[in-house]
Amino acid sequence: MNNYELTVILRNKNSESLKEKVKEILTKFNVTITEEAHWGTQRLAYEIDGEREGFYFFAYVQTSPNMVEKVTLELKLNQDILRTMFVKIQKTRTA
Repeated sequence: MNNYELTVILRNKNSESLKEKVKEILTKFNVTITEEAHWGTQRLAYEIDGEREGFYFFAYVQTSPNMVEKVTLELKLNQDILRTMFVKIQKTRTA
C-alpha cells in the first residue's frame, strides 16, 4: 500500500452529494481515506466546462499503485467532477 494525496475539484452544485459519490468510488476500489479536508468553494484559475468556481475536496489516501489508474478513470466518467489529481507521498528519511 502506498500513500497518496488526492485532490478533486467538483462542480459547485450539490457539493455534499458529490463528495459522498467520490467517497463511494474510493470505497468501491478499496481505497482507504486516512484524512480528509474540505477546502470549500474556490475561484478557478481558468474556466472548466463553463464553471468559474469549484468545490475542492482533499484527502490523504492509501491504496495499491494499480488502483490509482482505475479510480482516476472512474472519477473521469462523472461529469460533475471537473479535475482529479493523485500525488504519491514519498517517505521521508530520518537521520
